[in-house]
Amino acid sequence: MPMNSEERTALCQLVDALVEGRGTEEDVRRLEELVRTPEGRELYIEYLLLLGELHWGTGGLLDVPDPRMHAEFSAITADACEKRCSADRVKVTRRLLAWGLVGMATALSLCVVLLWRWHAFRQWETTRQQGSQVATCVGTFEADFETPGYTVGSPLKSGDVVRLRSGLAAWRDRHGTTWTLEGPATLQIDEAQGVTLGAGRIVVQLAPVCRDFLVKTPHARVVDRGTRFAVEVTSEATCVHVLAGKVALQLPRLDGEDGRELRKGEAARVGPDGRVVTIPWHGDRFWTQIPKKGSVTAWRYLALHDPHIWLLADFEQETAALYDRTSGRTCAVLPVRMRGTFSDVSAQWEVGYGGQSQAARAMRATRDGNSGGLGWQSEEPVIFPTRFTAEIIFRFDGWPDESPEAVGSLLATRQDADRCGFLLAAVRSETGHPSEATLVHLLSATENWAQTRGRLIAGHWYLGAVIVRIDRDQNKSHISTYLQDLTAHGKLEKVFDGWVSGTVPSGPLGIGKGFDARLAHAYPFPGAIDDVCFYNKEMKEESIQRRADFLISHATPAGAIPLPNQTPEE
Repeated sequence: MPMNSEERTALCQLVDALVEGRGTEEDVRRLEELVRTPEGRELYIEYLLLLGELHWGTGGLLDVPDPRMHAEFSAITADACEKRCSADRVKVTRRLLAWGLVGMATALSLCVVLLWRWHAFRQWETTRQQGSQVATCVGTFEADFETPGYTVGSPLKSGDVVRLRSGLAAWRDRHGTTWTLEGPATLQIDEAQGVTLGAGRIVVQLAPVCRDFLVKTPHARVVDRGTRFAVEVTSEATCVHVLAGKVALQLPRLDGEDGRELRKGEAARVGPDGRVVTIPWHGDRFWTQIPKKGSVTAWRYLALHDPHIWLLADFEQETAALYDRTSGRTCAVLPVRMRGTFSDVSAQWEVGYGGQSQAARAMRATRDGNSGGLGWQSEEPVIFPTRFTAEIIFRFDGWPDESPEAVGSLLATRQDADRCGFLLAAVRSETGHPSEATLVHLLSATENWAQTRGRLIAGHWYLGAVIVRIDRDQNKSHISTYLQDLTAHGKLEKVFDGWVSGTVPSGPLGIGKGFDARLAHAYPFPGAIDDVCFYNKEMKEESIQRRADFLISHATPAGAIPLPNQTPEE
């Protein structure tokens, strides 16, 4: 777009201001904008040449405050005067040529002056900003700050105090060190390599070139030795969990103890008395990254902050675990190889839905798939309340075996031959196609499968939710089932709502597997399991929908996952 008369006038006035030393940072920014166009650059050069000719023609010099620049201009003036004295002995054409060359030289000198002043100003401004700004906010999730609030790009300066009521927020300093804060928390920025955590949780990931990042708490000082670690501060104590590398835990001398060095997988607690006590490592319970919408981590964050959360099973660590949020206990979830077949098959993990989580593979044999395969099971029994809700994120990979009686269990328990608890399972669809399945329930072995309207397609990720209300007097249970196709960005749909015979028996929880009439491991599910969550309440559809929305928003539709190239055989 051509420059208008106001822009051309403004450009000339800005050049005048900078040449005379009156320019401000805003003038520099405005001049940068005006010279971005070809017409603006051409006018800029022409006006500089004109200024050079005018100043030279009047025998004057620019008021350049820098002594070196003043000397340079004086030299140019003296040289030009000498040329003028000998100009009478040359022809007019050569005089004009000399005047032109001198004018160009003067204009170039003016350009040098402007560029030098501009560079010096910008360098000073950058240094000033770096001296005060310690870090920049690089992400938030469901964050609720006290005033002032922080958003992505907001700076943190030395002395700033961050009060995070809830949610997550992450900052990165200019060295590359990142820390993630989980609310409720209070954090003070002490210096470029140190913070004070008054309350809450923080995870620090040190940049490769940095060391000695310091986290101070009311009870201790935690010095990073090139690693990743988590700190939790309450009114009673400070707990430190080392995720990688090692840290130095420093504290006031007490009974001859100055502190302790902690390495990966170790954790310690420092109480108000200053004593260091070794505690179980729970570094996997801290948020090391900001969840993104459209991932399981976003869904998991909401689930863990629901007041009715009861059990959570994930596969983020080398050893999967089932967390009892009501008692604080943890039990292992172990891979199970069925009937001695698959002795050469190990548990397998892969990237979960959304790319920020890890999923476990459940596998079926190509022959006798109902009794041959690999699934997962809790090490301890689960005692189910009369009302609860189960949610599971899974992927169906299709049936590798041709049996028309194929059953793949997602969540199941069993006490004896009759009392079984297939909370959620899949059977072959009516079409019999290996890439399709139908969701079913079964709580009594003497009854038929309760089929739902839920249909599965091979390669698709799903969210399944089962709301259960048990009537032990009548030996029946009311079940409401919801299914959402995450891969297709489908809607959450109710696919079953009614009473079924039987109740949910207590016992070990099978994930991606079930149990036969003899309580042997059986009915492996063909696919991947990401997360499993139980709530000790009949959740409302709106609550399930809110969490489901975080699985879909901004997620990239995933393509169908092909059936495994290598399927375990007997």
